[in-house]
Amino acid sequence: MSKKIKLFCGPSNYHIDKIYFEEADEFIVGVDSGLKLLLEKGMAIDLAIGDFDSIDPSWISELKQKHIEIIRLEPQKNMTDLAFAVDYLYNHMEYSRIEIYGGIGGRVDHFLANLNLLKRYELSFRDDNHWIFVLKKGKHPIQHFHRYISFFALEDCYNLSLQGFKYELNNYFLGISDSLCVSNEGSGTVDFSKGRLLVVTSDDVNPFNEVPSYSSQLRHVSE
Repeated sequence: MSKKIKLFCGPSNYHIDKIYFEEADEFIVGVDSGLKLLLEKGMAIDLAIGDFDSIDPSWISELKQKHIEIIRLEPQKNMTDLAFAVDYLYNHMEYSRIEIYGGIGGRVDHFLANLNLLKRYELSFRDDNHWIFVLKKGKHPIQHFHRYISFFALEDCYNLSLQGFKYELNNYFLGISDSLCVSNEGSGTVDFSKGRLLVVTSDDVNPFNEVPSYSSQLRHVSE
């Protein structure tokens, strides 16, 4: 049976207990500073990947004693730890989906590099205030619990219709440079005949880190 891969990475600006809920057949991956978050929470880990420059060496020894698979990377390499991890999982595991916790915020260049992963692999990103994923052509119901939802064309999207959202749309051509579909609200149905659509649900960032719990409400987009 294929697994649901849940990958935790940096920046560590999110609360695991607010956005993560345990599922059957999940496979937990800690990538560098995300591994630190998992260890601090005492969560089960199936695979650890990274150069571990921010990890206490005693924790790595503990992982080895528990016979957890570890892939240690060189600090100087041609891809980020997250990019390596996603590529490794894509080529070595059977899975139903990859959900990445973290990877949003922090350095802008790293965030843009992470968005590029969405162009190559089927995965999603989450943190306390965002859920980011890509849709292929077809009809997709979307239910979420953030304040805003925005749509961007990764590839030109033809005959785009948005039904049920605050601002509806009918048979619209959304080009890759078009920002018409920013800051919509509500849940609804997305339908388009060609292209790929980047979906971003978001809340205003709370400087006091008082975040609502979505753990009992998160739902994955229907394939």
